[in-house]
Amino acid sequence: MPTLLADMNVSGDLAALLLDYLAANQLQIAELERELKQFQPASRMRFQQWWRLLEQLQQHLPGHLVGMELGQSIKPAYVGVLGYLTLSCDTVAEALQRFQRYQRLLHDGDTARLEIRHDQACLCWSNQYGPSTQLSDEVLVMGMIANLRAMTGQPDLQPTRINFVCAAPLSTQEYQQFVQCPIAFDQPQLELHFPVDYLRLSVTNSDPALKQLLEQQAQTLLSVLPQQVDFFDRLQQAMVKSVQGGEPTLETVARSLAMSRRTLHRRLQERGLVFKELLKAIRYQLARQYLAERHLTLAEIALLLGYSEQSAFSRAFRHWSGTTPLQYQKSVVSGGSSSSIKSPL
Repeated sequence: MPTLLADMNVSGDLAALLLDYLAANQLQIAELERELKQFQPASRMRFQQWWRLLEQLQQHLPGHLVGMELGQSIKPAYVGVLGYLTLSCDTVAEALQRFQRYQRLLHDGDTARLEIRHDQACLCWSNQYGPSTQLSDEVLVMGMIANLRAMTGQPDLQPTRINFVCAAPLSTQEYQQFVQCPIAFDQPQLELHFPVDYLRLSVTNSDPALKQLLEQQAQTLLSVLPQQVDFFDRLQQAMVKSVQGGEPTLETVARSLAMSRRTLHRRLQERGLVFKELLKAIRYQLARQYLAERHLTLAEIALLLGYSEQSAFSRAFRHWSGTTPLQYQKSVVSGGSSSSIKSPL
């Protein structure tokens, strides 16, 4: 099922990460290497291309957790200015604040937000534009862990929990061993939890003068990025509004975007997107969020998603996920670590 995120961009600098990983594993894949070498510093690639490249690597290394290994080996050079900026900050809290502000230099779409939950800090990525792939999420989360260790000079720093959006693999034991912390799958959003005390840790290479210079450079780079997110953001908002308003049609969304039905259809077609499939993805995404929050009854959720009856919503959710809304809600509350819910996205 297509998602809005698939047509957004990720930094082409990550191609160097994949090339170095190929070399480290003594893999010679000429076609893949040629594709990766075309990306210049500060270039961009589509998420769907990034996802395909990761899948190719995983296919060539079936015995490896490729996403986790790639994330663990991330260095500042693979993230460009953003990586070096975080290493020049005074504390982990300041570094994460800069990461949130300039994360679009790494990728479009959802950016991290930092939440404090009692004695835990949580970096969260909602899937507003649709979920990423498991491999891509692994690179992101493990890259954040690697960066925390690099900036503090403490290689033993450990997360306390990781929540993944994608369905659980047949075996989660390898994942548990890799990160030495609880891992849950089939969760409403990607989350990385760690002790709140980590936020107060000093960055070992803090450099105020360099930080100021790098931040100016980051602001400049951010200002010249194509404003691709704007269309997707407005489309997402219009589609959610149409769903909640009970009239989720192409005509309604086009009218909300101040364009003709034909123009919207053409713009979606240019990006390989199908309105009905996007609508399913948005309804499924909203349903998972509403169920996880536990503030609404099933009847209220059905109404918010534009269904006239609760039974129609329950049938649709079972078709999307392979489970009932109540079963999904219970799996999220219990942590979801043993869940086998499939994802249609």
